[in-house]
Amino acid sequence: MWIEKTTEVIEVLKKYLKLIATEYFAKYEKDFVRKVQIGLIKAYQQEFHEPGMVSVIEEIINNLNELSISINGVKISTKSIFIHGNKSQVEFEYYGKRIQRELGDLIFILSVIYKRRKYFEKFTISQFKKGNNSLRWDFRKKEQVYLLSRFPSFRGIKGIIPKREFNLPNYSGCLGSFNLLFRPGDFLFVSAPLLEISTENKKSIEIVDLCKFWEPPSYYFTYPIPFDWPYIEIDWPYIEKLFYLWRKLWKYGIPIPFFPPYFIGILGFSRSASNIHEFVDKYLRGNVGELTYSVMRIHNPPAFNFLHALLSVIMAKGQKEKRTEIINFVNEFFKYPYSGNEGGIIENIDFDHEGGGIGIIYTSIDLSEGKE
Repeated sequence: MWIEKTTEVIEVLKKYLKLIATEYFAKYEKDFVRKVQIGLIKAYQQEFHEPGMVSVIEEIINNLNELSISINGVKISTKSIFIHGNKSQVEFEYYGKRIQRELGDLIFILSVIYKRRKYFEKFTISQFKKGNNSLRWDFRKKEQVYLLSRFPSFRGIKGIIPKREFNLPNYSGCLGSFNLLFRPGDFLFVSAPLLEISTENKKSIEIVDLCKFWEPPSYYFTYPIPFDWPYIEIDWPYIEKLFYLWRKLWKYGIPIPFFPPYFIGILGFSRSASNIHEFVDKYLRGNVGELTYSVMRIHNPPAFNFLHALLSVIMAKGQKEKRTEIINFVNEFFKYPYSGNEGGIIENIDFDHEGGGIGIIYTSIDLSEGKE
């Protein structure tokens, strides 16, 4: 069983690596970026203010929905939805005080699928923040940075967030994040913990501070990679032996690097991007967000359960309001089971049926187009 599972994961990673080296993958990235920028450019042309952020999120979502490409047995598809309703707020403790803040504006999800099953899944909860004309972002109020950086115990109070307590680890440091918008239609992406460090003693940050956010991606795949990859012939039998050994050691709690050589470039951790092009590239490579599902069993189950609870109440809201687009979106997310049959719709969760005010962008990379 161990050898069989290892062989399957190796095949998934090989196909993923092959995909990111293609011009089709690059073209999908460019189309994704263009559609996001259309919404941002239009917003800046209309001189939108912070309260108008909802319309910006909606514009991005409407442009992105149904973006897809199928080529050489691989399908990349992006679907998006905006949940209309009262702003979604959560309650948590902030230095001894119980306060309420928005959870976030937009959730980015990525799933890697093979033979009709999900093998990997990641997501990040992002808050959008508009800069002023001097390319400065106001962070005098630090409560939401605190929330998305540290994820203290919280519960939904208003909006679509389930009314129960959540306790989410943030292993990657990128479960929560910020998109810092700037003219004429772009943004800087930064994880909330990295942003918190940069704004700790400041009321605002400016464009000259952005270089401080940059850091090399922290990959699961930590070993050196030959200079002329992906055009070399990789010694996959050797990789499979190391991979099998890693799984066996991990089973007994022995911490070692997550994967053997040559896999660098996918499913890593990157906590910043200097522009939309860089962000989308990292997002589609699986380098953005928290690993909330992995066939290797090394992931974040509480965050996985939170996402499924949220999507379950979104489905309930869609069914009550007879919103076909919402129902279809959630069905698409749950279309393929996880390799261990985890997850699924959760019934009878308490939430505010009038809630909303949050968007979701879901990209699936199906490495076998649903075929066996």
